[in-house]
Amino acid sequence: MDAASPEPDSPKAPPMPSHGLSEPLLRYLEARGILLTLEAQEALGQVVRVLIFVGLAGFAVLVGWLLLASVVADLLMTQARWPWQAAAGALAGFHLVLAVIFLLATRNRLASMRWFGDTINEFRKDRAWLSSQTGKR
Repeated sequence: MDAASPEPDSPKAPPMPSHGLSEPLLRYLEARGILLTLEAQEALGQVVRVLIFVGLAGFAVLVGWLLLASVVADLLMTQARWPWQAAAGALAGFHLVLAVIFLLATRNRLASMRWFGDTINEFRKDRAWLSSQTGKR
């Protein structure tokens, strides 16, 4: 026998278990990844809906200003005999209040959304289960 070939009586290293802890861990991570993907898609849909709402609100403010600002400014200048600066300032204040109302409505919509709720609940359950398993030993 040459030196490179192993002798039949030499001790071999024990085989590594291929289905030990790694397979359940990989299945667990895969399941959590799938859940996270589904919730990310749902969150994206919610964000798109909110962005559409913000865009429509901004467009409504712009159209409202374009249509009413000139009429109201003219009424203030002719009927109330205000200078144009006062009429423009009053209209600007009104539109700023309107913009704040839309922004508050948007903030309330964002605050009421539940982001990744199922994933967080599953992680809590997993953590509770793991702590109960480690507490048994």
